[in-house]
Amino acid sequence: MKKRLISFLLSLIVCLSFSMSSIYADTAENSNGKVIYISLNRTSLENLLEIPTIKQKTENSGYVALMTTKGDGGSNTDQKSFASIGAGVRANVLDEDYNKFENLNEDEKVQFESVTGVKPLEINNLKINRNINQNIDYGSYGATLGMLGSTLQENNLKVALLGNSDIEKSGEIKKIRNLALACMDQYGRVESGNVDDINIEDNTMPYAISTDYEKLKSETKKYYESSDAIFVELGDTYRLDQYRKSLNENTYESMKNRIYQRIDGYLKEVFDMVGENDTVYIVSEFESDLDYLNKRRLSPIIKFQKEGYGLLESSTTREDGIVSNIDIGVDILNQFGLKNELMIGKSFNSVQDEDNIEKLLDEYQRVVAVNSIRATVVNTFVGIVSASWVIAMLALLFKEKIPKKQKGFGREQIFKVLKELIKLGLIMPLAFLSAPVLQFKTQTGLVVGVLIMTIIYYLIGRKLFKHDDLKQMGFYALLTIGLIIIDCVLGTPLMKGCIMSYDAINGARYYGVGNEYEGVTIASAVFALAILLNYKKIPKWLAVILAIVILVTSAMPSMGANVGGAISECVAYLLFILLIFDVKLDFKKIVLIGVAAALLVVAFAGLDFIMGSESHLSVFTNQIIQEGPAAIFNTFGRKIQMNLKLARSSVWVNILIVSVIIVGVLIFKPSGYFKRIHDKYPIIFKAFMASFVGCIVTLLVNDSGIVAASTAAIYILIPIIIISINMIIFDEDEI
Repeated sequence: MKKRLISFLLSLIVCLSFSMSSIYADTAENSNGKVIYISLNRTSLENLLEIPTIKQKTENSGYVALMTTKGDGGSNTDQKSFASIGAGVRANVLDEDYNKFENLNEDEKVQFESVTGVKPLEINNLKINRNINQNIDYGSYGATLGMLGSTLQENNLKVALLGNSDIEKSGEIKKIRNLALACMDQYGRVESGNVDDINIEDNTMPYAISTDYEKLKSETKKYYESSDAIFVELGDTYRLDQYRKSLNENTYESMKNRIYQRIDGYLKEVFDMVGENDTVYIVSEFESDLDYLNKRRLSPIIKFQKEGYGLLESSTTREDGIVSNIDIGVDILNQFGLKNELMIGKSFNSVQDEDNIEKLLDEYQRVVAVNSIRATVVNTFVGIVSASWVIAMLALLFKEKIPKKQKGFGREQIFKVLKELIKLGLIMPLAFLSAPVLQFKTQTGLVVGVLIMTIIYYLIGRKLFKHDDLKQMGFYALLTIGLIIIDCVLGTPLMKGCIMSYDAINGARYYGVGNEYEGVTIASAVFALAILLNYKKIPKWLAVILAIVILVTSAMPSMGANVGGAISECVAYLLFILLIFDVKLDFKKIVLIGVAAALLVVAFAGLDFIMGSESHLSVFTNQIIQEGPAAIFNTFGRKIQMNLKLARSSVWVNILIVSVIIVGVLIFKPSGYFKRIHDKYPIIFKAFMASFVGCIVTLLVNDSGIVAASTAAIYILIPIIIISINMIIFDEDEI
């Protein structure tokens, strides 16, 4: 009996041991693996592909993207980009003088604890409070530094940091350890690593300093065994960029090739070492000085994982191959199944694409071209619009001094030419939005594309409505709002490629309806509907339905995704509907319009969460949930600051100034003139009133409200000026 019992127990133990080993084997097999993050700062994608291991690996593996490098505050720096990666939000920090991460001696450890209130770890920054306070005092996005490192630490995941970008300045070593800003915790600490004893003296290298790659290899292997996430700063690329002006073309290329050979040897060791479930990131957190000067202000990121290759995409940008620096930290946490609600970046999606590199470089050429010529083209457009208005107004004021006929070209001919010039203000927003279909990618090609579309639209409008200015202007407005709606339904591909819109380099917006076209959407829709109603082409009930369709598509989080636009459009469209139905406005109805706009935003926020589209609205809502009312004050404070900045610097403010002057003049001269417009074109006048209120609302609720209000004003002032010319010059008995 005893023998049988012992035999049974032994069998049970053996079975249990096999079961447990099987469980542990499954756990190991399903492990998230480790993360190895390698920083090659100040390196372009083209340069990365000159490193043999990277070029070879990207031929059949790895997901590639170009990354925005903007931080918070007026100037962009390496430090802000690194800190934004660690915060998952655009962060504001000071320069390298306040980022001396190092191993502390005993006295310094005591000092660190006294200033931070926590015990030091292996690598610490004595001046971290200066950066924390800088971010609190001057940050506009509510970033909390060190969220990536803190989240890993709180979940018992070990972090190691290796390498530095130290340079020699004024005979002394200047400690530059920017990668620590990405992986530190909220107290400026990194658990383990080597940032002080990792370089060697090498007179053939920039600043006579080189990373000790043999030591780095052994340190990487050592910390790979004991850590879950390893961050490696290969500082030679940063030093090379900083040292470039001290070199000629030949010596620069020679040093670059030498550095790339050494990096290649290191990367071979890393890829041989990593496990099947590990993830390797190769990142340039900031662009080189030369690329920055040439407007090439996106940096590469490559993510190598278990299988597949193509492009990276995130909900932050909604564009294949374009991501943001605030996404990286979130994606690293995602590799471990973790999330931090204070980090508003989004994890990466892998988009399979065999032509990933070719497509990405091709798209980059277009983005850089748009960014390079945007200011010049937009300034020219605003200049033409403003100048044409001023000239027309002066001509109207001093019409008696213009001869009625002079060698066949008198007063009427002058005003006919002026009217056609003024109409360009309505045609060009449409031309800008249409031009991307021509697929031009160079600066010259982009400008030519806009000119081609402008001529085509002008000729079509002129041919169809030669003798009716109102119909011609309504035609342009209807085409514009129609194209905007189609573009929103398709995911705004035209908006992303439009010169008069946004681009990834500026980083203010990546998808949806931009600030410029927010104003266009408000006023072009109202004016187009007013023209259709004026000529009795549609019934009033259909105008209501069309207004709702325009509002939903241009503001829906999964389409137009413009919160300020949702509020402004809702107010303008509701007011227009009430006016065309001759509803008497009182205080109660005005309040109800405001409540309707607020409820609309709440509804869109709910849809955003249900649909998982993760738009700007959901980010804002999450911030309110996490931070409370402070998030609202921070957001609207940032909007006010941006508008004040634009009021001083943006060319768009000229349109607003000219608009106010022209309206002021017409109020007094000729007397009672606006009443005459109201009597002759009652519905169109109501459209002007609704659009004017929309201008005011968008000025208040949008962070670039001056831009949106200016583009909306185009669809108010141009019809008013042309109606004025027709009534005063070509139909003088009306006055």
